[in-house]
Amino acid sequence: MADDLDSRIVEFTNKVLRLGGWDLEAKIEASPEDELASDEDGDQKLTVQVQGSDVSLLLGRNAELLDALEYLSNRVFAREAGKDGRIVFDSGRYRSRREKELQLMAAKAAERVKTTRIPFTFDAMSPNERRIIHTALLEDKSIRTESKGDGIDRKVVIYPA
Repeated sequence: MADDLDSRIVEFTNKVLRLGGWDLEAKIEASPEDELASDEDGDQKLTVQVQGSDVSLLLGRNAELLDALEYLSNRVFAREAGKDGRIVFDSGRYRSRREKELQLMAAKAAERVKTTRIPFTFDAMSPNERRIIHTALLEDKSIRTESKGDGIDRKVVIYPA
């Protein structure tokens, strides 16, 4: 993704935020080497940080607005970002804190399933959050995970192996 694309993504996002009436501003997060960072799969990702006095609205209800901005930008700029490019939206390191929280929840739920031998079902989650749960428990052979349901009601279930 080129600098021109970066600036167009920020301009687009800030226009959406302005039209929404929110006191929020998007900026590209600079990576240490001034290059695009790569995720675990080696795909390039551009991180857009969103800050402002309305950040609580952005992160409310499990960051639905943050997720919506990310989804919208990825859809609008998909062709230009390429098949290996991904635009990630964050605010105050919310994404990394949430990932750690989900990993802890997964570990506790897995222990409960191992002890009681009763399956545990999480509340509905986004695809990214479900992936974090599945990945966190991948190495534990005494349990198995499965996604159940459709659309926004899709949930992760942990079963004894």
